[in-house]
Amino acid sequence: MVFVGRPFRHDVFVSYSHGDMRGDGQALLKRWSQGLVRELELELRAFPDLGRQINVFLDQDLRPDQGLDPMALLSDNLKDEVSASAILALLMSPQYLRSQWCNREREWWIESQRSHSISHKGRIAIARVWPTDDADWPASLVDGEGAQQIGQLFYDPAKADFRPQPFSWPSVGSATGPPFRDALLDFVGRIRIRLLELKRALDALREREEDLQRLAAPQGQVLYLYGRTAHARHWDRVNQELEADGYIVFPSRPEPLENDPKKIRELQAERVRTMSGSDAVLVVGTEDINALTADLTVIGRLDRHQAVAQSNRSLPCGVVDTAGVLQQFAKLPMKAKALGVDWFDASVPPWTAVLRPWLQRAGAAQ
Repeated sequence: MVFVGRPFRHDVFVSYSHGDMRGDGQALLKRWSQGLVRELELELRAFPDLGRQINVFLDQDLRPDQGLDPMALLSDNLKDEVSASAILALLMSPQYLRSQWCNREREWWIESQRSHSISHKGRIAIARVWPTDDADWPASLVDGEGAQQIGQLFYDPAKADFRPQPFSWPSVGSATGPPFRDALLDFVGRIRIRLLELKRALDALREREEDLQRLAAPQGQVLYLYGRTAHARHWDRVNQELEADGYIVFPSRPEPLENDPKKIRELQAERVRTMSGSDAVLVVGTEDINALTADLTVIGRLDRHQAVAQSNRSLPCGVVDTAGVLQQFAKLPMKAKALGVDWFDASVPPWTAVLRPWLQRAGAAQ
């Protein structure tokens, strides 16, 4: 499982130096770092809004031992895991900065993120686990003015000259308290916020992609067709032509005229609910200019804006001119355009061929 969802398989990829100069797997930095990662994952899973879906990837199983050639290429598997990670967490230390493996992981992650629609900026979380020389930081971790990301301190800067080891050195676990736990909770909290922001952005992108795919389909788009019972003949004709072209049309009949204020409010609420689930709104236009003018403002503007607020996505609108109104009242389409309403001349069928490209353009403009 992964919290943020596709295109990622991992929420967090942790890159750190084993600090294993002897190559025997017994380095204290490795032990401490892996303990931090275990606690980080447990703390992330403790949040109700993240839960058990959180996936934290640690490269201990894929990266060769530090005793091997540091200039060897990363395995294809490791490259794949790095690029499939939403957030890159770095455990910063002098050993990290000297590690060719860590440098390659970081730069590969940054390069791979360029293929995604979401910027990689703000998705690198740095835990400062050991004091470092500022001049050693790579260009990809500083801004245009050379300023470093602040990151989260896991050591006491006041003692860094003679006691640079991170809090609770050389190992941490579930019983480890402050100051390590305080630093960890701050670090976890910032990662959680990033994950929530990223999920919202990715959900919006995925919804937009689904909308575009649906609008580009050869049929099946949902249209809200508004018309008055007094214009039932025109509404029926437009409805038949739309359904014949593969559209799904709601409601099933023109809207009745009501005088009871309660009934009017009920009709309006139901209209907005149905519109909010539609791909577009079409208003049947006839030679009744007064009715059309009122429908443009009430249906094309007021009700449509309420439907947009409910659905949180765009809702294109157009007038289906069944009577050649454009030829008699040239300024009316201009007024409609000012309201964000397009105009379709349906006085001479066939006319529905223009709708699907119109829907696709409206979807792409979101």
